[in-house]
Amino acid sequence: MIENKKIKKINQKDTDSSGENTGFIRRYFSPRSLSAQRLYIFLITLGLVVAILSYVYTPEIGIELGSPSPRTIKANRSIEFEDVQQTEEDRNLNEAEVEDIYIYDIDILNGEEGSLYNIRYFYLLTSVVQKKEDMNMEEKVDYLTNLLGNEYPDSIVSAALGLSVDDLNLLLDRTQEIAREVMKEKIKPTELDFARNEAISIAESDPEIPPYAMPLVKGVLQNNIRATAIFDPAETEKAREEARLNTPHHMVNILEGQAIVYEGEIVNENDIMILTRLGLLQREFNWSRFLYILFICAVTLFLFGFYLYKFDNNIFNNPKKLVINALLIIIFTAIIKVFTILSSIHMNFWNYLFPIITVSLVSTVLFNARIGIMLTLCLGIFAGIATNFDFSIAATYILGGILATYLVSKASQRSEVMRAGFISSLVLGFLFMTVNLVGGEVQTILLYTVMGILNGIISAILAIGLMPFIESSFNVVTAMGLLELSHTDQPLLKQLLIAAPGTYNHSLLVGHLSENAAKAINADPLLVKVAALYHDLGKLKRPEYFYENQKDIENIHDRLNPSMSRNIIANHIKDGVEIARKNKIPARVLNIISQHHGNAVISYFYEKQKDKTYSTNGSSNGLEGHFRYPARKPQTKEAAILMLADSTEAAVRSIEKITPKKIEQMVNDIVEDRIKDGQLSQAPITIKEIDIVRKTLIDGLISIYHSRISYSSDEKPAAREDMDKVSSSDYY
Repeated sequence: MIENKKIKKINQKDTDSSGENTGFIRRYFSPRSLSAQRLYIFLITLGLVVAILSYVYTPEIGIELGSPSPRTIKANRSIEFEDVQQTEEDRNLNEAEVEDIYIYDIDILNGEEGSLYNIRYFYLLTSVVQKKEDMNMEEKVDYLTNLLGNEYPDSIVSAALGLSVDDLNLLLDRTQEIAREVMKEKIKPTELDFARNEAISIAESDPEIPPYAMPLVKGVLQNNIRATAIFDPAETEKAREEARLNTPHHMVNILEGQAIVYEGEIVNENDIMILTRLGLLQREFNWSRFLYILFICAVTLFLFGFYLYKFDNNIFNNPKKLVINALLIIIFTAIIKVFTILSSIHMNFWNYLFPIITVSLVSTVLFNARIGIMLTLCLGIFAGIATNFDFSIAATYILGGILATYLVSKASQRSEVMRAGFISSLVLGFLFMTVNLVGGEVQTILLYTVMGILNGIISAILAIGLMPFIESSFNVVTAMGLLELSHTDQPLLKQLLIAAPGTYNHSLLVGHLSENAAKAINADPLLVKVAALYHDLGKLKRPEYFYENQKDIENIHDRLNPSMSRNIIANHIKDGVEIARKNKIPARVLNIISQHHGNAVISYFYEKQKDKTYSTNGSSNGLEGHFRYPARKPQTKEAAILMLADSTEAAVRSIEKITPKKIEQMVNDIVEDRIKDGQLSQAPITIKEIDIVRKTLIDGLISIYHSRISYSSDEKPAAREDMDKVSSSDYY
């Protein structure tokens, strides 16, 4: 029994472990998992981008070191690079030219063992030995020579011993004075002989030194004049290092079109180096370059993904939009690479036709300006890699692309995209001119300026052509797509006008009110306007069941059970979403359509059913939930605006005698009711913004119903009970 329990526990642990492993695999590797999809998109994009940028195409030109060139080869672009080998040679030469550094040592002259001390010691010791009466001259010479360490020859010692004390004192002063004069400056070991000769010359010209003592003075000076400069290895090494550091880099400047090697000329190492730098020679795969490209691309794409995760979850959690971004990066990186290959074959002007601004325009219109800037930065970096890490031209593309995103950040018409492309082309031309001003020829500068202008215009044309294709292929809505949907000649709106003219007129008014309210709080006015035009499409199925279409007919709901009426009214949301989806209305509009009533109570039929239920059962508990719309509360500012505009317009329409006071009271009551019912609790809209929307709706409704407002002086405001009756009805 115990063993069976143990076996069950072990099996349970294995099951748990297997479940955890399976869950991990499903989350990060299953194609159905959102995390796995994001990972696969990142890896595929990274792999393709790195493969594209790492590919090196070099035409066969038949060049070999030490062999004659089969043809004249000219530079396909202007380059400037450092000749590392020549730079190192220049540094070694400058280092070798630095002389040893010596410092002056005063102790050699004045120190305890210095020259002045030794001179004084010589003369004073001679005076002492002279006084020894127990020695003869020969013994004194030997004795003094030994005391002096055999540094002086016997002739000098004998001459010194033969002088009087006064002579010795005189010579002591003169010899020290000459030593000071000569040794007050730095004397290098290599200059020692010159210094000694200078000292002897001074002694010979000194009138105070008697001729008979001149050999003695010369001998003492010869023996005591020493080098006062000592070698400083640290300063010398520092000076040599500074000489190396101050050596300018040996730069090689090659202009576009310059002949590198002529036909029949023997190819040398310098030619090979230049041709390699120009990318005209086939070389083995460069692993360090590949790893460098892999690192830069991985960091760039990771930061882009991190930005989406942190600041744009709408795209990060939408695989379709991630694929669009990935395709833009991959396709336009490939185009950039093709142009760089063309530059290596022909001339460098192809590098000035990268259509990066196209991506800036398209991504801004499709998504937003921030995504446009991020994609521009990514492609700018990749362009720098593709052009042999020339990030100066990449910087110009980034600046031009950022300007383009700014110009179309609020574009709603294709003409605005073309205008943005034209302005960007002028800026791009100016930037290209600026980059090439230093060291460039006039013809080349003019050519690249024209290329920049053409680049912007072509990019705008490409952007306009690509956007409809992307919209239809990925079912993505843009401001221009929304603008087309807002035209009243759309088939759905024509159908709504014919089948439900009251609903059509209501939708137009709600669209006008919603658009103004959205502008007032910086929401998306075009999006909410389009949603307002299509928000009641579901009423096409049964138009006669809705109040605004019952002008000349009886109210059908008077003959129906309230619960049946509730089902018909509530179903117009589901029916509207189905009709909109079949007609390919964008998802952003569909979401607002489905949320424009939230889960509010269908109060008119709820009140009717409540009265009946209460009179029958004595209670109406649980009834309210049945009479709520089966939909989500507004999740966006636009959905919240549409809810308030729809409700208030319908309510004001139902007032019998409209006055500004009644309109204001009605709008205030409805907004307050929606807040109390929690219908705006899930929308990112503040109380301040709701108040702005409320005031905008009041002004708009007063303006719309101005012709129906009575300004009679004897007219009194509607009674409160009448307002309550109106505001409590359901505006179906």
